[in-house]
Amino acid sequence: MVALGIALAVLGIRLLPNAAGAKVTPVSLNPNPPKFLIVSAPSEGKVSYLRIHESAEGKGRPKGRNTMKTLIDRGLVHPQGLAVDQKARKLYVADPDSRRIMSYALHSDKNALRVGSPNVLVEGVEARWIAVDDDGNALFTNEVRNQIMKVPNAGALRGNATIKVVYDGASMLQVSAPGGLAIDSFHTFWVNKQIGSQAGSVVRAARSLAESTTADVQPLATNLEKSYGICIAVNNVFFTQPETTVYGIKTTGGSVVPVSDRFTNPRGCVFDGDGTVFVADRGANAVYSFAGSMLELGTVQISKVVDFQDAYGTAIFSAAVPRTGRGAFVAVAALLAWQLRTWIGQ
Repeated sequence: MVALGIALAVLGIRLLPNAAGAKVTPVSLNPNPPKFLIVSAPSEGKVSYLRIHESAEGKGRPKGRNTMKTLIDRGLVHPQGLAVDQKARKLYVADPDSRRIMSYALHSDKNALRVGSPNVLVEGVEARWIAVDDDGNALFTNEVRNQIMKVPNAGALRGNATIKVVYDGASMLQVSAPGGLAIDSFHTFWVNKQIGSQAGSVVRAARSLAESTTADVQPLATNLEKSYGICIAVNNVFFTQPETTVYGIKTTGGSVVPVSDRFTNPRGCVFDGDGTVFVADRGANAVYSFAGSMLELGTVQISKVVDFQDAYGTAIFSAAVPRTGRGAFVAVAALLAWQLRTWIGQ
């Protein structure tokens, strides 16, 4: 491993002079890049954000007085589900009343977040929830048509999207007015808003067999008839019921655990990647948080993060170093070179 590190570092040193004249996008080498919580307000027709900071314990939390700042307040009718493509630096907004999914480029500096001009990703569908996988595919639920659909490579699109049906309630009992969905490296998870005790309150499907007649689809929980939001935090899946309670279950299944019944009308939830889960509580007009990466599921203490009218969908955007592009490669090479100098000096 040391030899490999030295070789890569030397490669980085040799690349730096060649990159001197290249036009590259500036990248931040800040080990704690700005991170933002994004929340939708359907009745307000807007999307807002809040900068969150890392504490010494590695938990994301706002700093100082917490006030949401407006990110989008034009062109939306009833925005609900949100998703961020970190690699493409794009925000997707499901707006069922306009029958559109909108796409916005995300731009950030130290404390502020802004969006570029709006683009229509999908038109003519009543999508309420959306998620993005590792490959940049956008998946969304169409509750009315009882389907889960996909826009392949959504982050690279510049024109009309091609839509594919991934999971269809016409042929699968486990798709029953699907609500929120979440994706990890191996599976797609979703909740159902009708007959969850039969179809599954939470359902897990293998991504490798999506769109096939042999799709591996398995209910993980059947405790609720109706659920709304869902999010993955390491090996835990959290999902919200219409009133008061957020439940948890392991990604591999097992016992369903009520982690808190102190909410009013919990809706969307999102994991910040560091240890904290944020929950939009529509009834309380607020966003709450709790520690979500616990090894054993149990009751948690929730904390109010910020007041926000009609809080519904949630997403996290981290302004980290881009994973693609020559600028990012040179930046990583520079870090490796610095590490080599550190080793030599020891």
